[in-house]
Amino acid sequence: MRSTDLAELGGYFRDAGCRGWVHACPVQAAASEGGGAGRGSASEVALDADDRLPVASVYKLGVAAVWADLVDRGALDPVARLRLDPADRTPGPTGVAALDDPVEMSARDVVRLMLTLSDNAAADHVLDLLGGPARVTEVLAGWGVDLVVRHGSRGTQEAAQADTGTEDHDAVMRALADIHRDVRTSQYDAALASSASPRGLTTLLSMLWRGEIAPGEGGAHVRASLARQVWPHRLRAGFPHDDVEVAGKTGTLGVLRHEVGVVTFPGEVPVAVAVLTRSARPEAHLPVVDAAIGRAAAAAVRPLRRQDARRDQSPGAERGTG
Repeated sequence: MRSTDLAELGGYFRDAGCRGWVHACPVQAAASEGGGAGRGSASEVALDADDRLPVASVYKLGVAAVWADLVDRGALDPVARLRLDPADRTPGPTGVAALDDPVEMSARDVVRLMLTLSDNAAADHVLDLLGGPARVTEVLAGWGVDLVVRHGSRGTQEAAQADTGTEDHDAVMRALADIHRDVRTSQYDAALASSASPRGLTTLLSMLWRGEIAPGEGGAHVRASLARQVWPHRLRAGFPHDDVEVAGKTGTLGVLRHEVGVVTFPGEVPVAVAVLTRSARPEAHLPVVDAAIGRAAAAAVRPLRRQDARRDQSPGAERGTG
């Protein structure tokens, strides 16, 4: 991507009143090493792609990848029954986290809720199943993935409550969205929150799509779940076409609005893209920032599009993932 194009990319964020960080690369080529502000090449688009940032709920992608790899190694049963009791569940606005009564379902359905709805209760249950944040981070580091899971959704909420002097999830969200006060939280600090670089996130997505990790049904389940995510206002907004698949995971906390995912055009190599933002204003609803994420993703993916040579192979040959 030319420097003039990168300037245009940055312009989307400035116009929306936020700062943005971007990395995009075809999943068939590993993300390259290093790179500072505004660096790009034929194989990637990078805007401050190596900066470490707090990722909010995007950490759930790492949890899902580790779960899937253990399933495909035979270490976890994807249909094992899990019981999520109200007394032990992390609060949240979606999925099991928003329910009142005990729920029992398969492990893979819990993972699906964690990804499609960003269910906090589901995410913490899976994280506990895997041995906790330190174990998940250790596995990710062993894969060479720059993603640190500092704690789960409950840990994030408890830290934010302590920082804001609030007592529950809804009160935290209101405090962080208060336009009359400068309300901060340690969860905006990459050293204290779950964190990653945009390049680290596209590296993980690329490995998952190439089958380098979780090469069986576990990986397929995670990819399919990401493709079913219900939120259409960020990455998907940049690709408003019925025949383009966008498999993504959002992350939102106060001034942080992110989405990472894989975009697949028909017959083309899938492209992994990560767009992370931090807004100047604290409101809970900033559609101009959500729209900027979609525009930036579209601009980053555009120069990386290319035909998937595997589509030209004879019938029965391996098909491109997507």
